Amino acid sequence: MTNFFIQKENSFDENLRLKQENENLLAQMQMLQSSSSKSQALSANYLTAKVFSTYPFNIKNQITVNIGTKQGVKKMMTATVGENILLGQVTEVFENYSIVQTIFDSSWQLPIRIGQSEVDGLFQGGNEPKVTLVSKDTLIQAGDVVYSSSREFPYGLKVGEVSEIKETSAGVFKEVVLKIPFNVSELREVNILK
Repeated sequence: MTNFFIQKENSFDENLRLKQENENLLAQMQMLQSSSSKSQALSANYLTAKVFSTYPFNIKNQITVNIGTKQGVKKMMTATVGENILLGQVTEVFENYSIVQTIFDSSWQLPIRIGQSEVDGLFQGGNEPKVTLVSKDTLIQAGDVVYSSSREFPYGLKVGEVSEIKETSAGVFKEVVLKIPFNVSELREVNILK
């Protein structure tokens, strides 16, 4: 009976790893298809960190990782899932662990671009992240990639994909509902870009 649970847990871990690897490869392909200047994120050096558990609490706005100043982590470093999917930013660093504020924090805002036509917008974090201030006259569609375009982060890190497009009540802007390519509670490892 114990072997059944161990095999099931191993299968879950393997499926999770494959899902994250697939999303990372998709992000790499999308960056390469855009412009070559975006591909600088691919060559970034990074530190791999294990994510401490918050079980049974479902905390999405911040995570704690097992590396700190001793391993070279500094405040404001970028945290990613794989090499190309934006997770957040290091906000506190201790000797052997660090706190990462994730894109699910309600105070998170980030200038982004959408799709091949590089439509500007403002990413707003929270339990259901979205993109606001998208000009009504722009052409975007479901499945378009949303990526970072702020100078605080490597250009072109994938934030998510367009899931739904809504007209705002003011009628001047569109609002975009996002599909985020990872689930915070399933993360076991993240990367901290140097």
